[in-house]
Amino acid sequence: MEMLEVLLAAKDVDPLITGPDGETLLHVALLFRHRTLALRLLDAVPAIINIPMTCELYRGETAIHIAIANENVVMVKELLHRGADITARACGSFFLPGKRCQCYYGEYTLSFAACTGNEMIVKLLMDHGASLITQDSLGNTVLHVLVLHPDRVLAVHMYDFLISLVHEGQRRSLESIRNAQGFSPLKLAAAEGNLAMFNHLMQKRKNIYWNCGPVRSAIYDLTDIDTWGDKNSILEIITSSKNKEARNLIGMTPIKELLHHKWKVYGFKYFIIWTVLYIFYILIFTVCCIMRPLQHVNRLDNATIMGSKQIRDSYESDWDYVRLMGEIITVLGAITIFIMEILYLMKNGPKKYFGNTVTGGPFHAIMMSYGVLVLVIVVLRVLTNDVEVIFMSIALILGWCNIMYFARGFSMLGPFTIMIQKMLFGDLLRFIMFLIIVLLGFSAAFHVAFDSLDSNIFIYFRNYPTTLFTLSQLMMGLKDLPIPNNMNLPAIIIVLYLAYMMFAYLLLLNLLIAMMGDTHFRVANERVELWKAQIAATTVLLESRVPRWLWMRSGIPGRELGLDGDRWYIRIEERKEMSPKRNCARDDDDDGGRGESPAKRKMSSTTKNWNIVHKNFANKFSQLHKMQNQPTVAKHSGSMD
Repeated sequence: MEMLEVLLAAKDVDPLITGPDGETLLHVALLFRHRTLALRLLDAVPAIINIPMTCELYRGETAIHIAIANENVVMVKELLHRGADITARACGSFFLPGKRCQCYYGEYTLSFAACTGNEMIVKLLMDHGASLITQDSLGNTVLHVLVLHPDRVLAVHMYDFLISLVHEGQRRSLESIRNAQGFSPLKLAAAEGNLAMFNHLMQKRKNIYWNCGPVRSAIYDLTDIDTWGDKNSILEIITSSKNKEARNLIGMTPIKELLHHKWKVYGFKYFIIWTVLYIFYILIFTVCCIMRPLQHVNRLDNATIMGSKQIRDSYESDWDYVRLMGEIITVLGAITIFIMEILYLMKNGPKKYFGNTVTGGPFHAIMMSYGVLVLVIVVLRVLTNDVEVIFMSIALILGWCNIMYFARGFSMLGPFTIMIQKMLFGDLLRFIMFLIIVLLGFSAAFHVAFDSLDSNIFIYFRNYPTTLFTLSQLMMGLKDLPIPNNMNLPAIIIVLYLAYMMFAYLLLLNLLIAMMGDTHFRVANERVELWKAQIAATTVLLESRVPRWLWMRSGIPGRELGLDGDRWYIRIEERKEMSPKRNCARDDDDDGGRGESPAKRKMSSTTKNWNIVHKNFANKFSQLHKMQNQPTVAKHSGSMD
């Protein structure tokens, strides 16, 4: 303190000097909780109060941010009294989501206070004009920031506390504010997989319609949840998310009941129709490919004896015109598939389109490729180019493989296809990448070794492509080493063969089997969960593609329930457990609630429950004294209202 007085008295010392990070003396004093020094600085240099830090890491942080983060109520009061800026924004990389972020508290002072959980500081800030609707650079209000808070219990408590500070009419508008991603606090909780906050917010939106013993009818507001009229609904968010926690929301009320209703009433029926139409379509395409117009050709370079007819000679007989109808259906179907996949890609973006197993990532890519290949085949058919057979073969494989996509609609096949996807695009893909390297290297070595030998005898190694194909067969055990037994070979060939079989056949192939076993073990526990997520994603996809007049809106309009006429609701019958005492006792609500207000009845019920708990603890305490050192086991029982 004495040194500070000396420095303040010195004329050659600037009290507003900053450190390497742009920090002032006031920042340092508050950071180390030196209240006396901080007050002396404020008295001597009032202008220091709102100077922000300037470094990239802590940019914008002022003294009041530090006082709030340290929950220093006394200094917060003092700073506010002296005119601290409550709209200052701490927007350095230390405070924003990213690699260097240590605490995302929402930039503004009110968000900082809410994230610390200090109600007194929050009240102080709001009394001095802090607003709940202020949005940071990411568009997040203080409610959004609480949804992102890692301490779920604290976040829920502070959320309720902040909501209690505003009027009933302001709560709905406050909770409907969207951030830069278009998420309200409820949608953000769904996107982040914050089950605690999501469930809490849903319970706040719930209305009890009637009670009958252990059964009650609950009304849930479907605003922001249902896909009807909302392209960024919660159903869209959780079904397209790769976050496992977000997918867990599918099993929560009312998401579970809403999806079940959609799938049972409309989704499964339209899915069956879609499946049948696709199988019928791919059969038509297959028949058209098998019965394509061919004519005899004379080619000496390979065994080809048939080639494509000219387009003018391809439609002469009655069967040709029948095939023409099938080809028209095939082309129109391919164009439709391609356009729909392009629209789906534009809607979800490349990352979700290709990389999300739940939404069918690889199958969407397969269908887009199929559509492109069919259009290429049409061009090659018009040009009478025999290369069309290559594209036709690939299109047939892709078209038939895509039938696996429709297995997701059935409980017997759905989880099985998930396992295939995980192995095919995970283990097998990595195996093929390493195998290609091994094959290219050993094929080059074998080609060099056989290059000096008679190619008429060693026909399976006569050139590099043939050698590559031969080694592929050797690796899979489809062929023995194709060399005559009565001939002496150079030793290098035997060495290469042994090395190749040990590395490619024994090591890589068995490693693939081991990886698939490990994948099966890992996915087995969650494949049912993933399958349910696929059902949900398929339901949402069908609802977006089926015309509105064929898919009615789910839920009950609010006007039929005496609620908000602009909103839709879903009614769910829930079962609650009731304690024996409550079952035997007279219900306070028997008078229909005419004598007391709901708040008073709730307070009275809480008081009675607390008296019972207090009496039970008193009895237990007296029993412990009587039993002295004897071991006891305490049973705790509770009931869910």
